[in-house]
Amino acid sequence: MQFRNAAVIAVALLVALSGCSALGGTQAGEPTNETDTKSVTEPDANGSDGADNTSSDVEPNDADEDTSTDGGDDTAAAAWYPPEEPNRPLEDKREDRITSVEFVDKEPAENGDGYSNFNLEVVANTSMEDVDPAEHGDLEGEPYFFVKINEGEGNRKIIERTDEVRMDENGTFYIDVRPAGIEEFGAGSLTVEVFLMDEDKDWDDIYASVGTEIQYAPDTSADGSSSTVTDSESTDS
Repeated sequence: MQFRNAAVIAVALLVALSGCSALGGTQAGEPTNETDTKSVTEPDANGSDGADNTSSDVEPNDADEDTSTDGGDDTAAAAWYPPEEPNRPLEDKREDRITSVEFVDKEPAENGDGYSNFNLEVVANTSMEDVDPAEHGDLEGEPYFFVKINEGEGNRKIIERTDEVRMDENGTFYIDVRPAGIEEFGAGSLTVEVFLMDEDKDWDDIYASVGTEIQYAPDTSADGSSSTVTDSESTDS
């Protein structure tokens, strides 16, 4: 009888111990699995997981490498569009601020005297500290240049306008002139006028202007045609 009681007690103890160990194993495993799942699949602020972030970091670098092979700007081939007009009415504050205007990068015309393409070199005083009214908030001016062909009433045209230029008491500035902006004038002497301006919210101020002439002859082969060569060959024959 005592042996049977001892056996029953032993079986009961074994059952109790096995139940405790099973419960302990489940509690230890569940938190670990939940944490691991979130760290791998939970999206970041951009809505992508960690693997997507790695690939997105590489793609912009590849794009930069592709664009780095682009060459420099070719002024002669650059598309022309009408420059932004100055804010009007213009306030005339002209001074002797432009020291010189020179034609540079001149290309001799193929079909006669003159030049088919040119750029401009301007030496000017562009310092404009304390030139704007206090009500504008910022007393400093915003100097820029624009270039106009002035050949009389009905034949005037702004052909180029620069971005804001640096302030310099004796600065040298280069202005690209795109051939497409002047080809409508045809062959002949062009009066090219350079204006030094201050951009304002209400109206722009003229601080200087200088005009100079150049003999212009549009290149007939600029559009890729060979009409000049063909005419020459037919004359010789």
